[in-house]
Amino acid sequence: MMQLFITVAFLITAVLGSGSSARDISSLSKWLKNSGVQIHEKIKWKDNGLNDYGLVLTSSVPVGTVLLKVPRTLVLDSQVIKESFSDEICKSVVEALEADKFHVHEENYWIVWRLYQLKCSSGGNASFAPWINAMPQAFETFTKDEINCLPFYARYAAEYQEAKFASFCNAAAVMKDDDCVFDPANSDHVALLKWAFNAVNSRFWKTNPSENAKIIKQTSELVPLGDMFNHRDPSNVQMIPEDSDYVTFAYKGDDDNDDEENSTNEKDIFISYGQPSNPHRFLVIFKFAPRAEYMPKLWSHLSYSPTNPYASDFDGMVFDSRTGNVSQTVWDAILWELSEPPSQELYLSFRDKNLMSHKGLLEEVLLNHINQQLEELATCREKISMLDSGSAPNLDIIRQHNDFLTEVFTKVKNNPDNWTMMR
Repeated sequence: MMQLFITVAFLITAVLGSGSSARDISSLSKWLKNSGVQIHEKIKWKDNGLNDYGLVLTSSVPVGTVLLKVPRTLVLDSQVIKESFSDEICKSVVEALEADKFHVHEENYWIVWRLYQLKCSSGGNASFAPWINAMPQAFETFTKDEINCLPFYARYAAEYQEAKFASFCNAAAVMKDDDCVFDPANSDHVALLKWAFNAVNSRFWKTNPSENAKIIKQTSELVPLGDMFNHRDPSNVQMIPEDSDYVTFAYKGDDDNDDEENSTNEKDIFISYGQPSNPHRFLVIFKFAPRAEYMPKLWSHLSYSPTNPYASDFDGMVFDSRTGNVSQTVWDAILWELSEPPSQELYLSFRDKNLMSHKGLLEEVLLNHINQQLEELATCREKISMLDSGSAPNLDIIRQHNDFLTEVFTKVKNNPDNWTMMR
């Protein structure tokens, strides 16, 4: 078996602008090696600046190469965590989350609570300290004024996360843990839980085992070092069902120089964080603004009834971020909404004819929608112009997010291929 080891490229001293919060990457590297994590010899850290770290390959590897194997004993697995508590506590947590209508996030909650425990406890939990200390120790949060500068869906996402955290506080208050108490009236406890909430939300994932259920279990989990992969769509790294005792990641290839197996060029490696066309999730959860390079498709922002089978195809309801081309799914969703057919079978029997005969109306509906989006973003720009960076420290990233949306919607509006009947 090929020898696997960690290459430490940087020892960090960087801090977030909001305060001292150095990430101890050096100790993390030693901890991973001593804990049985297997890392390909061509992987090293990449310092992206501003306390942001990712992973790169120092040179090319063949498609299918295993890059990382993390023992499941190190993983914060929501099922395992929940099973460590009594039925009484689990029932109380579910009831607290249900009261606020956030019970769908129960798996997420258990990981947040365990990270809170690890952060505030000593003794046996100290063994996870190198991993925890390598996480960001501060997370940016949006002020009320900043949230007011967001377009509707981003504002909704931000307010939803605030309500979700409040619900998690209610759930944490019913935990009976002598070693790690949570008092919602204690500001230090709330701040620590908020740190765990942000750390987990920006780093965990839900697995999708499908036919590999015997090896990849269906759960939510936070994986050491796996949480250091940055996002891109499409990704070039994915989880594979190799060994049920490990979470395993393999290189799945890029479109550029994968045939150049002897290339000495460094290559950034990425996973997908999911919902690749949703810019608001990336802004609110991960605190970065999209670019066409990492978000080649943008959700159209058309929201129709759940009975519309095309509108419910979120990843299909997109515009091309580079060209402004409109996907066929978008046209189908509009036509379905206007015609309200009793079944998809009947819709498909008249689809091509109706797309042609009603093309002018479909284009009018979409153009009105685009204009509404651009008007809303113009209002957001006016609100941003009235704030200063002192009272609103996240204005730059909000501005970048809004500018990206404006740019793509403008491309859609100016692309003549979209408006064959309105030229």
